[in-house]
Amino acid sequence: MDILAVEDLGEGLQRVTMNRPDRLNALNQPMAEALLAHFEGLRRNRDVRVVILRGAGRGFSAGADLKAMGQPDALQDGPRGDWVLRDLMGAMRSCPQPLIATVRGAAAGGGMAMALACDVIVASGSAAFYPAFIAIGLSGTELGVAWRLQRMIGLSKARETLLTNRPIRAADALSSGLVSAVTSEDDLDGHGETMAREMLKAAPDALRVSKRSFDASLEQPSFTAAIEAEERNQMLMIVRRSLP
Repeated sequence: MDILAVEDLGEGLQRVTMNRPDRLNALNQPMAEALLAHFEGLRRNRDVRVVILRGAGRGFSAGADLKAMGQPDALQDGPRGDWVLRDLMGAMRSCPQPLIATVRGAAAGGGMAMALACDVIVASGSAAFYPAFIAIGLSGTELGVAWRLQRMIGLSKARETLLTNRPIRAADALSSGLVSAVTSEDDLDGHGETMAREMLKAAPDALRVSKRSFDASLEQPSFTAAIEAEERNQMLMIVRRSLP
């Protein structure tokens, strides 16, 4: 059984499934390394245009596999200086393909970080987002969760969530803007695929440039700087459209 199942759904759509359903897709070292290698490999891949990320079974990902501690396949982040999960978040944001997370059940700790690293999140009614870090005696955030969550749902709600470890359940995730839609369990995969195929109607380079532009705008210090950066990207697209 592949720890990471990758499917070509046609027309440039790829679905990536974390495949440890017996452990709620918890992250051990082989899973983390497989995810990192895959998303790093997408950076120069022009055949894949949109990616859907999901978990097998009843959960998206329970985060680090704490029950594996002391085992050969335990996650090695931190003690040995192997920051594979940190690098994974960077690889997900650096790959030019829009990423859609379809979340059912728990997205906890590192699983929540992966969902937040996607461009769009769609959830089923069972979805629940748990920061988890502070509950096990760690800092309230890592892997860029605070950077993403505070921008997505606002300072007060994000900090409440991170400091209390209260889960953000599907209905609240929708009302706060954390997810773009909530579906039934049966409709989740279909909804995510339909959204992805709507994205595929855009020109390939339009998708790639748009994702980069969205992230660049978040980094700009002012509205004026954001307009300047966005205009440069738009001019690039206009020139490309005029070429034979």
